[in-house]
Amino acid sequence: MKPLILSRSFSLTALAVLLISSLFVSCQKDETPKVKNIVETALSDPQFSTLVAALQKAELTNTLSGTGPFTVFAPNNDAFVKAGVTDLTKITKDDLAKILLDHVLGANVPAANVMSGAATTAGSRQIFLSKNASGVFINGKIQVIKADVTTANGTIHVINDVIMQPTQNIVQIAAANPNFKTLVSLVTQADLGATLSGPGPFTVFAPTDAAFTELFKTVNPATLTKQQIANILLYHVVPGRVFSADLVNNASVQTALSTGKVTVDLSSGAGIKATGGAVSKVTTTDILATNGVIHVIDKVLIP
Repeated sequence: MKPLILSRSFSLTALAVLLISSLFVSCQKDETPKVKNIVETALSDPQFSTLVAALQKAELTNTLSGTGPFTVFAPNNDAFVKAGVTDLTKITKDDLAKILLDHVLGANVPAANVMSGAATTAGSRQIFLSKNASGVFINGKIQVIKADVTTANGTIHVINDVIMQPTQNIVQIAAANPNFKTLVSLVTQADLGATLSGPGPFTVFAPTDAAFTELFKTVNPATLTKQQIANILLYHVVPGRVFSADLVNNASVQTALSTGKVTVDLSSGAGIKATGGAVSKVTTTDILATNGVIHVIDKVLIP
């Protein structure tokens, strides 16, 4: 009888061990952390407190908690301060929703898959992506400072500014800037106002008044014909949107003047080299217009 008793005792012990092991494994499975969705990820990160408040006011938390997938270019708190968005009470719910939806793509796009060019946002408007050795940029100046935060329903890319849609075309922006009085006057003389107010898109390397003053020390503006003025101005226009992040050193670029090309010179900051070899430095980049982009330069380019 003794061997039988020992066998039963061993069987009971083994069964107990199996039950405990099974319970331990079950507990381990239950303790596996749940992957957070985009909204939950933002809620758990203090750098997104302003973004979370904005999403809540715009009633977009349920949308971005959905199955997606989404890509969110997420401004951190410093980005909202940089953009001057410090008081959400001054922005209506609808306007805030439009702004936020321009930070969302309706697909999962990790940084490795970002393609330079226009992208349609969840707000059915366009933003412009650029990708180079320094990373990913939006509308030229806004940079992805941390890429590929993986969530359950998509990807978050942290950005250092808030994406805002332009409200003025190239001519309207120039006319509102006191540094472009000469440029605007010459555009009017050459009858190019309607063209540069058109859909484009255009990239304009815009000389300041100081740049024209320097040119007029050696060139009498009164001697320039309408066609000559037009040629000079068209030599500063490149078809398409070319952001600073898209510039490639030594690249030859065709201008709107059919007989004129300029060369990109990045040897000492951003610069544009005219046919004659003079380099004009880009002093301000990526002023976004509804029909293109403006880069301010310090010398007039002569074809």
